[in-house]
Amino acid sequence: MRRLWLGALAAVAVALPLAGCGGEDLPDGIDGTVGDNWGAFSEVVQFVPDPGVCHRTPYQPTAPAAEYQPVDCEQPHLVETVHVGTFEGDAAELDAPPEPDSGAHRAAYRECDEQATEYLGDGFREARLWLGVSLPSTAGWEGGARWFRCELMEVESVYGDAVEREGSLAGALEGDSELRLGCYQVNVEDGVVQELNPVGCDQVHQAEFVGVWRADGNDYPDPEDEDAEERVYDGCRSQIARFADLPDDEDLIYRTGTIADWMSEQDWAAGDRAFRCYLWLPDVELTGSLRDAGADALPVRTEE
Repeated sequence: MRRLWLGALAAVAVALPLAGCGGEDLPDGIDGTVGDNWGAFSEVVQFVPDPGVCHRTPYQPTAPAAEYQPVDCEQPHLVETVHVGTFEGDAAELDAPPEPDSGAHRAAYRECDEQATEYLGDGFREARLWLGVSLPSTAGWEGGARWFRCELMEVESVYGDAVEREGSLAGALEGDSELRLGCYQVNVEDGVVQELNPVGCDQVHQAEFVGVWRADGNDYPDPEDEDAEERVYDGCRSQIARFADLPDDEDLIYRTGTIADWMSEQDWAAGDRAFRCYLWLPDVELTGSLRDAGADALPVRTEE
């Protein structure tokens, strides 16, 4: 093939001067010169995924372009891309996609968290939702890809399995929503919470979601570490005080118990630093919300 190609070029190079011997016999558009009228090659355009689309496949931390098959969010799906960001600066100069436990990845997660809040109308942790970051494959990164996808999923329960849904999550938390966290019946075995079963706050329950506490630092607060555990519970108790209009003092621990939803070490490494917090009254059958209830509704309780 190479010999034929070169031969064809040579034939053209000889024939054109012969055709021009008469000086005025060249066809229109031919100037008798070879090599100066080639069109410019098109610039290579790097693939970038779209925001506001959905995916039937489960979430994956790596999203190869070859497997990109978005669907309209009105169709059944598991994952919704709410934002597409770009790695810049030092992060863009890395030889490979950022590792989950890296500053670049945590920065991408923070951007996704902020963009998800804007997309939903409230923070995703206020609801049965989970947020993840998907990166290009190693081959895609080597080819110049520097994007990251911010992926939201509806889940069965906090940190539970993904739910197949139809319809976009855009604006889903701008008002009341069945996705929002509320009141729960609590299943406890051997002093450990096994399940939080959602019920209407007008039904008998023992726990209520009160908000989110954000931890500082990069070291994972191991729930087996008593000091780390106490820091998380102190943070959640402050959320309870704010939610129920209680004094945030040393008596708060005698007014209500506390439940904290612990993210996995993998989620922590990826950038999740916020704990969902719940007030918990194991010996009381509540039949209404305790939002702004005040100290009279949650008195200091001491053993007699």
